[in-house]
Amino acid sequence: MDPSIRKRLLLAGAAAVIALAVAVVVLVSQAGKIVQNRLEQALGENFAVESIALSWNRVEVIQPRFMKDGRVTAQARRIVLEPEILSLLKSGLAVSSILLEEPSLALEIDKSGRLVMPVEIGGKTDSPSETKPMAVSIGRVEITDGTFVFQDHSRPAPNRVELRKLHARLDHLAYPLESRPSSFDVRMEVAGSLVSGSVSGSGAIGFDTRAVSGKFEGRDLVFLDGGGDGPVSRVGKLSFTAASEGGKNPLRLSDLTLVNPYLRLRTDRQGKSVSPLPGGPPEKAGAKEKDAGLTVEVKSLRIEGGELLYLDGKIARPPHPVRVTDIELTADQLAFPADDRVTAFRLEARLPGSQGTGRLTASGTTALASLDTAATAALRNLDLTAFKPYIRRKGDVDITRGFIDLDVDLGVQRRMLRAPARSVLRDLRFAGRGGLTDRFLGVPRDLVVNALSANGNRIEIDFVVEGSLDNPTFSLRESMITRLTIALARTLGLSAVESGGQAIIQGGRILKGVGDIMKELTK
Repeated sequence: MDPSIRKRLLLAGAAAVIALAVAVVVLVSQAGKIVQNRLEQALGENFAVESIALSWNRVEVIQPRFMKDGRVTAQARRIVLEPEILSLLKSGLAVSSILLEEPSLALEIDKSGRLVMPVEIGGKTDSPSETKPMAVSIGRVEITDGTFVFQDHSRPAPNRVELRKLHARLDHLAYPLESRPSSFDVRMEVAGSLVSGSVSGSGAIGFDTRAVSGKFEGRDLVFLDGGGDGPVSRVGKLSFTAASEGGKNPLRLSDLTLVNPYLRLRTDRQGKSVSPLPGGPPEKAGAKEKDAGLTVEVKSLRIEGGELLYLDGKIARPPHPVRVTDIELTADQLAFPADDRVTAFRLEARLPGSQGTGRLTASGTTALASLDTAATAALRNLDLTAFKPYIRRKGDVDITRGFIDLDVDLGVQRRMLRAPARSVLRDLRFAGRGGLTDRFLGVPRDLVVNALSANGNRIEIDFVVEGSLDNPTFSLRESMITRLTIALARTLGLSAVESGGQAIIQGGRILKGVGDIMKELTK
């Protein structure tokens, strides 16, 4: 080949390579500018960024932040976007993937109870526009080491929850919302003045229908009330599977398991539950209007190693503590709000006292809406000294030792309760030497002591508790104590019936106190 021709070919080839390189550089730079313009258009004037690094297949946004009212409401250390280059020639914004490193977001509810949006997407316009919002499609979103802060200014402190070390993956996200479900995987730590612990979950969610399907787990969750009485509730492990078709369809939870849960409940002097939240439970907007709200259905509930601390403010002041430990509970199905479905349950628990630990077992069925129930319960070795406020009346002798066994067949039909019971009082001991006016459960102490001595230190008592659940004066606890008192009096040879819940009858006359009883006994 002629050297001159070869030279010209080499020069032409070199020129072609240089031209191609220049074309690639120009294309990449223009693509980067297009992506940058699209970002600014989509995110609006409240968006600021430290710098943007562009390449032919990705955009790195360094220290982006959203501003609102002169302060940062959302930011990240870095955002990496991989755009779909071909989509740049079309309307809308399509991104293959987005990586958010160390993002943070602050979400607030103002003093009026309204949600304050931390980010305003889109630029401001001088007049209303009928233009449709830009379509955005994202193939995958990943979050690493994120932080989310929520604060409710409509409530007194503590009112702050913080999600830390948030790691999440979400596949397919689009705006406007589409019917296609998005798969997700998330794990995080929860901190703050209200709750702490760790949470994880994976599954799929439909943002347009709010349909969800997935498995969730929480560990070492602790719920606080800001006081000095310790946690309101805690649970070592919480796990369940959730599914909902969205809309007004119920949320179905299956295999709901709580391991080592703890709950503290308190009632006031009227017997009403006291909310652990400062200022009481939050009021929903439009609460005056009837709102059915979300229905939750539970299939297969299991509680393992549970504990309940009940602070009864009605029976004593300060509230009397009742501890129930080692709770093992299973229930086949539940619904909230309650409906007419029948729930089969089984319960085991322990009630510790200074003299010994009682054991409670119960099983049966109940319909939570109507309270129709058919169940049996057995209580063994209950320490009576731990329940003095429930059995002592004014003037009763103090109990220093004693136990009770109790078997109950509990039945409720059409709001009418009937519960045949058998109890055994054992090893009763009383303070002091005793006197003629001393009594236990309204019965003369000496009669009780003599009966214990004559029957192997035990007294067997049969009684029946009956009443209407719709009667505002009916109390299962008080009715049971009254029936137990009457049955004890009869067992000890006294003719007794209930009159106004307290009276004892002998010889056809109502005896209003132990003095009247003693008069009859000494005739």
